[in-house]
Amino acid sequence: MTYVTRYRPFNNVFALPRELDRMMDEALGSWGRGGENLRQWFPVTDVSETPEALTLRLEVPGLSRDQLKISVENNTLTVRGEKTQETSSEDETFHRTERSFGGFERSFSLPPYVDTEDVKAALQDGVLAITLPRRAEAKAREISIDGGSKKKIESK
Repeated sequence: MTYVTRYRPFNNVFALPRELDRMMDEALGSWGRGGENLRQWFPVTDVSETPEALTLRLEVPGLSRDQLKISVENNTLTVRGEKTQETSSEDETFHRTERSFGGFERSFSLPPYVDTEDVKAALQDGVLAITLPRRAEAKAREISIDGGSKKKIESK
């Protein structure tokens, strides 16, 4: 029996870098990388919006407030940090390290309705939450309708 399947030409192209990493790890082990994890990492981010604010939540496990820097310039929010590799003793030899370490920088273009003067940030359980409130003039507001006086229309 023959089955019809959808042709996806890019499936193999996107898997190629992962496959090359796997083959290099198998062939060279820790020797090829000097026992260090050289993959660049950056925190994954969720962006949500309410009528009051825009919120970004970045996963930064193991980082403290001192290891993170947040700045806003020209309607661009930038988060920088550095995750250092833990070492427990000099006589310990790592055979495999899969956790990523090193510095990162993420920048986000902000919409014009964000109030960049009142940005709040909080770090809890490895999640950095950055709240950017909307400008007062950009918030939705309800307009009341005046009753007005009833005028009688006279006909001639």
